[in-house]
Amino acid sequence: MLSATRLARVASLHAARSTAILTRGYATKPDVSFEELQQIIHGVASKPYVLIDVREPNEVAEGRVPTAVNIPLGDVAAAFAMPSEDFIAKYRIDRPSGEEETIFYCRSGKRSQSAIDQVERVDSSLTLRNYRGSWLNYLDRALGNKPLK
Repeated sequence: MLSATRLARVASLHAARSTAILTRGYATKPDVSFEELQQIIHGVASKPYVLIDVREPNEVAEGRVPTAVNIPLGDVAAAFAMPSEDFIAKYRIDRPSGEEETIFYCRSGKRSQSAIDQVERVDSSLTLRNYRGSWLNYLDRALGNKPLK
């Protein structure tokens, strides 16, 4: 049985951890659903966004979600740490500034969450979201499981 002092310490640590998690930009935003992603990329939802595919280039060659920019997971932290001019030169889009939602996806959702974790450590001012269904979900729902060529 835990002593009252130990129990109070555990409760305090748990509360501090929960508060830290809730104050992170991506933790306070729900995942992006397929339906919401469709509205965003087709302009139905009039909110500014950047859609980033963190798969490797050979995976992206099999197809991608429209409007997405490829920044492989291994390059994400360095990309978001680079000066805006360098980001624009390399990825041909403005570096996210926090005025838009930055949505990440990958093949199945794990790498995109890892990308969010990395970016949050580099720039906590951004609104980061995860399309957890990712490419496999998009492929199935939007394309009837037929890759884009």
